[in-house]
Amino acid sequence: MQPDSIYHPASLSTPGLPPFIPADLRKAYNFLPLYNRNVDGRTTRIAIVDAYGDPTLSSDLAGFDGFTGLPSATVNFYYPNGVPRRTNSNWAVETALDVEWAHSMAPGASIDLVVGVDASLGSIYNAILYVANSLPGDAVLSMSFGLSESLYPTTGSATIASFHQLFVTITSHGTVAVASSGDSGASSCCNIQYPASDPLVLAVGGTSLSLNSDASYSHESAWTGSSAGSSIIYPKPSWQLGLGDSMRDDVDVSYDADPNTGVMVLALGSSFEVGGTSAGAPQWAALLALASQANSIKYGAVNSQLYNLSSYHDVTTGSDGFFSALPGWDYPTGLGTPDANATVTFLGSLSLVATNTNSLQGVIVTTSSLLTISMSALTVSGNVSVVAKNSTTQTTIFTKTYSIQNLKLQNQTTSFQVSFLLNIPISPYSLSSDITIKLVQNVATASVLLTRQLDINGNGSVDIVDVSIMAAVFNSTVGTSTYDPRADFDANGVIDIIDASIAARYFGATDFL
Repeated sequence: MQPDSIYHPASLSTPGLPPFIPADLRKAYNFLPLYNRNVDGRTTRIAIVDAYGDPTLSSDLAGFDGFTGLPSATVNFYYPNGVPRRTNSNWAVETALDVEWAHSMAPGASIDLVVGVDASLGSIYNAILYVANSLPGDAVLSMSFGLSESLYPTTGSATIASFHQLFVTITSHGTVAVASSGDSGASSCCNIQYPASDPLVLAVGGTSLSLNSDASYSHESAWTGSSAGSSIIYPKPSWQLGLGDSMRDDVDVSYDADPNTGVMVLALGSSFEVGGTSAGAPQWAALLALASQANSIKYGAVNSQLYNLSSYHDVTTGSDGFFSALPGWDYPTGLGTPDANATVTFLGSLSLVATNTNSLQGVIVTTSSLLTISMSALTVSGNVSVVAKNSTTQTTIFTKTYSIQNLKLQNQTTSFQVSFLLNIPISPYSLSSDITIKLVQNVATASVLLTRQLDINGNGSVDIVDVSIMAAVFNSTVGTSTYDPRADFDANGVIDIIDASIAARYFGATDFL
């Protein structure tokens, strides 16, 4: 594995000019409103994996904090295979960069630095394994290294498939995995590095950043070294459909990476101006730790949500040697660079748009949902419209838009969900669209079942009275004296176990009349 950083000696920074210090990028990428609300990463932990470590990290970090005005950092050190016996200057600078700049953007977060004994695939695997097994509470994992997909072994413990299983575990804990895309640019379509290419990992590319004299944002272009392209391993994930080609494409997002517009790092007792996509990975990790604190949630596999966010700095100029930046998503800069405040705000909610069409007793019903899920309050709000048509004539016989306000999602161990009913008062028997909203690892889905009205007594919810009415006529069939069509929820002519299971599934559901 190679670190994704490029550095050279630096003098003290001038505001708005590289080497940038935290105050510059905090303003440029709009972190300041978050700090004004005390969103600084407190209560969260950021895991960082590096190799060899930095023998002078403690003193370098103290000096960096003193120079930049940052509070002191809490750093926990972990050595899964023992303390490294050798040092490596490139990895020492990388380690200092990762820790100092994760701390810069999330100064209240604790940092869990996991150090591999060397940079071999086996050591890096063991370091990530340690995160998977021993740090399940961390909000995010930052990785500023990679290796071309084609160079991984196909057998043994350090295959891409083995690494992927670690990310399955890590994201199942709610930990976001972030990786730099690499610093070699691109000379062909399909030579990208792993772990950034894993669809469970947020791949961070690079830009060249220009600021105004007051450190406010001016403009960006794609950095020539931003590695990007198409995976030779992973097919296209659903959240990238319509972008790039048919495979998983890098990158997802980007950040300042040009060594000529780099950041200040203190390492090995000296100051450096450091660039590379590894400058962006710990800062994106820090941003997601801020979101975790602000919204009281851990995101896990967050990519699908970030692809629904529109508040990026869209980078439209520049090239990495093979791919050019374009409006919207592109290979070298992905969706763009962050507006931190807008990103954290957006990640506080999920938008759910769904349309479902069902038919029952000669009626076609289309249910269209436009809902927002508050990730912190775990509530559902928005509008759901119902259009009922005669299936033969296509005549509209009922239409209504229902306002849904703050329905609480309930913890179902592996998911959060809530069900509700939309009453459709038509003849000969009222129907209802029975809707279930389910949230699994920050992915929201809506399912709709069309039945006769489950709220038989019309009191606003499915309760014991409704169940008792159904139970009293259980096993009766149409044409018999005991048959009650209101309890034949699926309208199949018999009141049976299917009707009972429907009642059980929606028991307690609110009925919007």
